[in-house]
Amino acid sequence: MLSFHTGLPLHITQIYNTTDSQGGWNAIAKQFLGKTLEDTGGKKGGVIAGRSYPRRFNSKLVSVEAQRRICELSLLDYCCLNIPLPDVCKGAHYTGDDGEKRDLFCTLNSNRYIQPGILPNNTLT
Repeated sequence: MLSFHTGLPLHITQIYNTTDSQGGWNAIAKQFLGKTLEDTGGKKGGVIAGRSYPRRFNSKLVSVEAQRRICELSLLDYCCLNIPLPDVCKGAHYTGDDGEKRDLFCTLNSNRYIQPGILPNNTLT
């Protein structure tokens, strides 16, 4: 999550694309060390060796309930980064404080902090 337990946003200095982790590590090295890292074949001081293939899993095996729970828990991230919710998470599937079913949404409070409109319940179902 990109927020503290208080709901305040966590300051992020960089975001990197995981499909190019080698490039991301080199960008960090260049920024903080002044030079890019060389691959030393797994020896200390080199770039962290990654997989030669992307990490994948079959998302069709994740239940709709689990996908909606993930959306509920990461709602603040979707709002702060202005990323649209996945289709499975759209619609009145979530129970608000008043017990009514609602869509997920965010609000801007009087202190100008982005707050989730529905707080995740603390029970795992």
